[in-house]
Amino acid sequence: MPKSQRQTYVDFRSAILTGVLIMLAFATGCELFATRTPEPPGTETGVFLQPDTPDQVLENLRYAIAELNAPNYRRSFSDDFRFEPTAEAEARDPSIWNGWGAREEESYFRALVEAARLTSGNDLRLTDVEQTAGPVRYTVDASYVLVLNHRSTTLANTLQGRVAWSIEKGQDGLWYIVTWTDNSIAAAASWSDLKAAFIK
Repeated sequence: MPKSQRQTYVDFRSAILTGVLIMLAFATGCELFATRTPEPPGTETGVFLQPDTPDQVLENLRYAIAELNAPNYRRSFSDDFRFEPTAEAEARDPSIWNGWGAREEESYFRALVEAARLTSGNDLRLTDVEQTAGPVRYTVDASYVLVLNHRSTTLANTLQGRVAWSIEKGQDGLWYIVTWTDNSIAAAASWSDLKAAFIK
């Protein structure tokens, strides 16, 4: 075969090979737009806003509850977080609440996520909100209705009470919940009752 014909043959094979590779790359790339299987609750996915403001901390808390996202829930709390339960919950079982911090908060929520797995309609609603703002500390006092569709038969799925949060700016410039006080409303099951049920 003359040299010019050999060169044309090699160029033709190269062009075919290049075309095949481009088609394979395109076919693989199309999978980027395919429908994904939803991630199970409690994984690292989900909505999380960088908490540059206290309001974003509250938004992240709402999203974590709605999505049953334990890692994102934990990210809303400082490492030195402290929780004070309702007086009724404290009287029922004071040993639960001794030194309740970030680790206990994460543990209860992870147990709750398992008990509510694959449910929907989980939601936190705040009303009668009172706020005070400062450069490094922000407080929220509000009535809450918390809906969590867990499968426990010993506790209601709707909790009510009044919450007091202290949200503070950390050394990294981001905001975190540092203290949380829960107060009951009449005879309604409270957030403290939910925590007690799922920390055991």
